[in-house]
Amino acid sequence: MSDLKKMTLTVKNFHLQASGDLDALYTQVRCEDDQGNTFQFKEVVMLDYLKRHGAIVTDAPRTWFYKHVGKKSIVLVAFEKSNGNVEYDLDHMRLVARSTVLKGIVFGVGSIPAGLIAATATFGLGLLIIPLGLLYGYRNIFKLPKMLRHKTLVDDLASYGVVAK
Repeated sequence: MSDLKKMTLTVKNFHLQASGDLDALYTQVRCEDDQGNTFQFKEVVMLDYLKRHGAIVTDAPRTWFYKHVGKKSIVLVAFEKSNGNVEYDLDHMRLVARSTVLKGIVFGVGSIPAGLIAATATFGLGLLIIPLGLLYGYRNIFKLPKMLRHKTLVDDLASYGVVAK
């Protein structure tokens, strides 16, 4: 399970790939840390609430509290404004965790017919889609909701001195 990390960084540029009612997916988010090192996140999932409060403004230092979902993919849980206030929305994060469960069920169930259809077209090689789809479904049904549940996030934020309810 991914630990909550705290990092002060400056966003240089980003690309908005998808936006919904609750969250948005940003790709190719290039950042610079306090020491001037430039690095890039492949994907950043951010709640719309955090975006509205200025979590992804460019050329301004922000302190992000995030969890790694993959090697270069993160979920932004909270961020600290320049005045010291920490903005977070754990109720909407709960809805995002529920949507990952639904997405996992769809991928798990849909991988079987997709693998069979691909197997007929590729002389059996498409059967590799089934275990990959089931693995992705397992990850979205069990691992991600456990990582993003309310109690876990409250405890993780408390370890950094942020009092969340």
